[in-house]
Amino acid sequence: MAVKIEKAIRKALRKSSQVRAWSLLFLCVLIILFAIFLRFFVISVWDFDDKHIYVCELAICMKNSQEGDLLLARTGNGNPVLLWQVGKSGDSIDIPTPFDTVGLKIPQPGDTVIFEMLEPMLWDASLSLYKELNPDKKTKTKISLQSRSGEVPFAYVGRATISGRPVSEREVAFLPWQELRVLELQLQRIFPAIDSIHFKRKLLADSLEIESFTVEEELFYLSCGGGACYDSREKGFFRKKSLLGITIFPSWL
Repeated sequence: MAVKIEKAIRKALRKSSQVRAWSLLFLCVLIILFAIFLRFFVISVWDFDDKHIYVCELAICMKNSQEGDLLLARTGNGNPVLLWQVGKSGDSIDIPTPFDTVGLKIPQPGDTVIFEMLEPMLWDASLSLYKELNPDKKTKTKISLQSRSGEVPFAYVGRATISGRPVSEREVAFLPWQELRVLELQLQRIFPAIDSIHFKRKLLADSLEIESFTVEEELFYLSCGGGACYDSREKGFFRKKSLLGITIFPSWL
């Protein structure tokens, strides 16, 4: 009787060992498959400042991004690039410029952007956003030269220079706010008797003036952190749909 019991125990132990072995193998396979899924469908690896950066490309990872996070964003030509988050909708940020530090309030969903009330930098960013939201509309910037006393003859701009050459009246409407500011400073020196020379811009879409538009999604201001790159200084605001992921692991992993 004791021998039969001993044989039954050994048989049960062998079956238990086989079950444990197969269970362990199955678990290892699941872990490997999950790791492969993460690597190729969730996590991507990018080179940044000579380091490997791990980026989560799931929407849930982006939910609570904040200032200082390194985000993967799609630029205007479709190429992804890693950029630092400076601020997002609702934030007030300070942007250093060649002239001064400019305070910027990033619009929130539901805000109405009124072009006439915008500072030059925010005007450019809002123009870029409007054009991105309305790709089928033919937009045009109407620009005039103003002083505190009224409109100034626009031909005066031909007295200023950019990169050592005279400015063409036709190109002024296409210049970004930084170059317009340079022209304003030059014209103020050339015509000191005219009080506060500045450019005034209006946006036309399909030949109709656009005074305002409503922001309907979260916006981000992103920066490469220094040097020359395609970031919010050139593009303006990044829409949330342009964000592809966020750094989740330290670069030394």
